[in-house]
Amino acid sequence: MTIRQNAAYFGTTGKLTAESDDYTAAVTSCALVPTAPTATTTDIGGGVTQFVGGNAWAAQIAYNQDWTTPDSLSQKLIEWHGQVKTFTYTPDDGGQVATFQARVLAGQFGGGAATIHSATVNLPIDGQPTFAAPVGG
Repeated sequence: MTIRQNAAYFGTTGKLTAESDDYTAAVTSCALVPTAPTATTTDIGGGVTQFVGGNAWAAQIAYNQDWTTPDSLSQKLIEWHGQVKTFTYTPDDGGQVATFQARVLAGQFGGGAATIHSATVNLPIDGQPTFAAPVGG
């Protein structure tokens, strides 16, 4: 048996770009989340068969809403709704750089009283994200 080491990653800061625009200042969290369809069938003899389909990915991006700054992420999500854009997420300390093409969905407008209006948008990713070692890493 081979013992595999695990270098746990503690997320600190990073950078999120869409095409050539940097939206780091707006984003509070970026996670690429895979989901796979599953199904289970039981035959009349009691045998159980499980099926797993291919991964479908979504970019789960949490951000602070900004309706004042021209071309803010909040405004671009509405402008780009339905378009496919290339995003790159680069953690500053460790981890890998993820590049993905996602179909943009409009984000939330507004929120509760006496709070920062934040929102989360789940952008469906076309295909598989690519992961690469950070430059200089």
